[in-house]
Amino acid sequence: MEENKDKNVVNHFEAGSNCQVFNAPVSGCVFAMPGSTVTQNALQPVRDLPEEESKAQEQPAELAMPRAQELWAVAQEEGWVDEHLQPLLSRPMAALLADRMAEVLGIKAKWKVFEKMWHRKNMRNDYNTALDQQQCDEYRKKFRRLIN
Repeated sequence: MEENKDKNVVNHFEAGSNCQVFNAPVSGCVFAMPGSTVTQNALQPVRDLPEEESKAQEQPAELAMPRAQELWAVAQEEGWVDEHLQPLLSRPMAALLADRMAEVLGIKAKWKVFEKMWHRKNMRNDYNTALDQQQCDEYRKKFRRLIN
């Protein structure tokens, strides 16, 4: 096994070797065929864009209005979305949140808007799943109470 003293680079994997534990933070996964050698920069940033620029690109205009910002603040306070407005809930519950926000904001193409922002597909199916789950009823009531 090749020894690599540079802490910014993940050690090499070679044919016949086992996985190794790294001292540096590593993001993503790397798979290699037997006989190949793989090197990954462990400190490479996940995003190339500055935070404000990437956030502006991801947030559709319908969800950037002042009223929408008030709703996002409630959602963040409740722990439903993170600081980048990405959902911290299960897919069905996130779809319920999207439905409620779209209803309050008057967004007609709700699935298209939220799928774009949250980088998801088939949110309508997630919503239908939520309607079939008994545990989602409490969240639905809470969304109605807090997002109005």
